Amino acid sequence: MLKNQITIAFRSLLKNRGYSFINVAGLAVGMACAILIFLVVRHETSYDLSQSRLDRIYRVENENIKEGHTYPGLYTGMGNALRTDLPEAELTAPFLKINKTFSAGDKRFRESFVFADQGAFRMLDYKWLSGNPATALTQPNTVVLTRNYALKYFGTADALGKIMRIDNKQDLLVAGVIEDYPSTTSFAFNLMVSFSTLKNLDPDFDQNRWNGWNDNFQVFVLLKKGVQPYDLDNRFTHIIEKYMGKDALADKRFKLAALSELHYSRNLADRQANVGLLQILSFIGLLVLLIACFNFINLSTAQAFKRAKEVGIRKAIGSNRKLLISQFITEAALTTVLATILAGILSVQLLPNVASMLAIPLTNDDLFNTQTALFAGNLALITTLLAGFYPALRLSGMSPIWALKSNVVTKHNQWFSLRQGLVVVQFTVSLVLITSALMINRQLSFFRNADLGFNKAAIITVGLPDNKPEKLLTLRNQLTKSAQIKDVSFSFNSASAESNWMQGMQFRQGPKMTEVKTQMKMGDSHFLDTYGIKLLAGEPLKDSDTTDLKVLANEIFLDRIGVKSPREAVGQRIYFGDGDEFATIVGVVKNFNVNSLHQKIDPTLIQVVPNNFYQAGIKLQSEKTSAESVKAALAYIEKSWTLTYPNEVFEYSFLDETLAQAYKSETRTASLIEVSTFLAVLIACMGLFGLATFTAEQRTKEIGVRKVLGASVGSIVTLLSKDFLKLVLIAIMIASPIAWYVMSQWLKNFEFKINIEWWMFAITGLIMICTALMTVSFQSVRAALLNPVRSLRSE
Repeated sequence: MLKNQITIAFRSLLKNRGYSFINVAGLAVGMACAILIFLVVRHETSYDLSQSRLDRIYRVENENIKEGHTYPGLYTGMGNALRTDLPEAELTAPFLKINKTFSAGDKRFRESFVFADQGAFRMLDYKWLSGNPATALTQPNTVVLTRNYALKYFGTADALGKIMRIDNKQDLLVAGVIEDYPSTTSFAFNLMVSFSTLKNLDPDFDQNRWNGWNDNFQVFVLLKKGVQPYDLDNRFTHIIEKYMGKDALADKRFKLAALSELHYSRNLADRQANVGLLQILSFIGLLVLLIACFNFINLSTAQAFKRAKEVGIRKAIGSNRKLLISQFITEAALTTVLATILAGILSVQLLPNVASMLAIPLTNDDLFNTQTALFAGNLALITTLLAGFYPALRLSGMSPIWALKSNVVTKHNQWFSLRQGLVVVQFTVSLVLITSALMINRQLSFFRNADLGFNKAAIITVGLPDNKPEKLLTLRNQLTKSAQIKDVSFSFNSASAESNWMQGMQFRQGPKMTEVKTQMKMGDSHFLDTYGIKLLAGEPLKDSDTTDLKVLANEIFLDRIGVKSPREAVGQRIYFGDGDEFATIVGVVKNFNVNSLHQKIDPTLIQVVPNNFYQAGIKLQSEKTSAESVKAALAYIEKSWTLTYPNEVFEYSFLDETLAQAYKSETRTASLIEVSTFLAVLIACMGLFGLATFTAEQRTKEIGVRKVLGASVGSIVTLLSKDFLKLVLIAIMIASPIAWYVMSQWLKNFEFKINIEWWMFAITGLIMICTALMTVSFQSVRAALLNPVRSLRSE
């Protein structure tokens, strides 16, 4: 029986090749989309799950109560405080991530690495190739490498006991080699240097600092068995009182974040999953698959009249409804199997593009494994039932007497059929996606062209391995000799950066004290000119403003301390926390976006602190540069930089490109929405084309009669197209409010954003109407041009 059903199913597919192609291709695209999204979601939700102590490892986070915002970075004093004041913690592991130059022999590279101590190896699971995990980082000037980095620097994994150098200042002994970390880890560290080495490299580093925190300094704890995070509230309150004072309790709270959630927030590995993006991905995958299934349902039920006599004969000779349902489900299953095979081929071809678009390390090994096979099998089964069950019920339910007497499907007295409803749903989804793509791209365009309060064009940034005054003077003198370079500024970071230095400041007026959480911008006397920041009042900073502390304040800082005019602010004192150290405001600058446009502009102070100059901003003379002139300028910058730092690795970046990285999540979302929109519209139009073909076939005699009676080609095209256009118009009416709500919710993520305007929906509707017209008109015109004699003779 099964063999007979499969044979009949094959014959049915071959008999209706056009409809079969639309069904198989549509389902294949939908299933490939679902499989690829499954791979992405599975990868992003599997981070750190292999850690054996997963349920007891937490990151200590820093919450600002007034802001309602939580930061992953901590005060450097927290590491020692947790060891002495948190007995519920079995282990404490601090990490500090920075960039330095490492060398071994003639190999030299600029690397991102972490300072860590022994707690890291006792808390986290590592596979050791050589070395003693109990002592590897207990001594100063020691380093642990991954296998890959041992090969990179020494050409062999047997690197134990070998010497490498950091910043050409300090030799490091390789105390251990560990296996390369898996792709699904939040601790992607190739180089781990002992924390006790830090004092040798930076004598000014304070491991007991409680004034200002760094997002690159994070602390993890392994709680003792049975201890829950909420049990430690009083402990953290005590730590705040002990080290920061009771007044800090009003604005400060420390809390624990589970390791299993670390991948969804900022982490030291810089591999952060966007929960919203994963949800959007999953929802889009479901929608695209449903659209493909709706095509199958529509085309299968539309062909019911062609199967009418077959069903009537089967029932007349004794076939029951159960066997008929089985036959039609078999046909749906065969279509789905073919679609699954094609979906697998598409997935192999598209996986590299998806991995590149989302910056996720996915390979064919992720595609060809048991989990993916099980998912694809279950997906095929669900798709078969979803796409085939309703058509099977509909076709098997025909009355045998009616089926044998008629060759057309009688029209039910209903104003809206299921088939029309499914078409409306398809185009509603497509319209929502098109509108979303349009608005996301407008928001990204707004990001690219927004006035940031400074000039980001034609600025090249390079790292500073050594910020000694004589080195900086040498570099500046070398660079400014070139006619292509307009100005050079040394600073902690750029005018706008994702990694910033936060500081608690106080403004005191008699007994009244105003506390302001302030972003500190460390820059030299050229900072304003290089970045084009406007000075509103007072005077710019001088490079000598280090002994008698002087600062520039932005307008928001003035607003927070209650000073009304820039001129009034000049000369005012502001204090660092609740201590006696103060700085004097010597000038006020116009507000500029110190963060990305996701966030409000912070109260900001600019201060000259040469010890914290880690970057040079180099402004080119012309903002309209050619590729040749940029290449020449970079060559000169590299030559000057190498003369100043002969044993270091030169790396550069363009400021505008660096700032664009802050919006990579939105850029990826836009790309995904665009691809999904294309797929959804393609599948919907394939289905619409099939329905238009079917309608034209069904109304062949009517078209012939109308032409004989004098109907024009235009009137016949209008006749065949208007019913479909009505469905598109209904979809526009439904999709517009849905798209408005979805995008208004998405735009809430941004402090600076576009306005949603009516013309966006009008353009979307027009695009969909034109697309539907082009899809339907091909078959309509073809039917209208058919010889009426042939139309009237056809059966």
